[in-house]
Amino acid sequence: MMKIVISAALLSLVSVPAFAQAVAPSTSGTMTSADVGVEPIASQSGPNYVLAASDANVYQIKAAQLAATRAQRDDVKSYAKRVLAEAQSSQKALMAALKNDQRTIKAPSSALSADRAALVKLLQKAPKSAFDNLYLTQSAKVQQAAWAIHKGYAQDGTDPALQQIAGTAVPVLENELTTGKSLTPSGLAGR
Repeated sequence: MMKIVISAALLSLVSVPAFAQAVAPSTSGTMTSADVGVEPIASQSGPNYVLAASDANVYQIKAAQLAATRAQRDDVKSYAKRVLAEAQSSQKALMAALKNDQRTIKAPSSALSADRAALVKLLQKAPKSAFDNLYLTQSAKVQQAAWAIHKGYAQDGTDPALQQIAGTAVPVLENELTTGKSLTPSGLAGR
């Protein structure tokens, strides 16, 4: 009888975090603003959130595609391939969330903002010897900004579907930031 009670208690503990995450995406992720180095962006409109999130995703896709072929280190190539898959998945989910008769948010262009396009150009022109570190530092900056966008919308967004997308993106970005930082030489890993 004691085994049944203990088993039931353990099972209830396992299901609580999964349920809590599904109900409240704003609680997803474990990092704080101090950990990431930026504050969540509060009070974003749905259209502004979509534009900013899409721009970060498209940058990550383009930069990771370059890194998957141009990076010199195998660990950086592997990381880039993971970031590429995650950014593509995030972008696909974001665009799918826009396909709703009740929503008036227009799908963003696949063109990058001027700032992010300039970052990709720098990567394209980077010498082989500098590519890996440039990719890792650029990617970290964009991931920090994306974390602020997603974390903010997950906390106070007004569109439930987009709020769920934001909440799902936060822990993915936190993992990317942690992994990217571990790959970046210590002299470059500052915020």
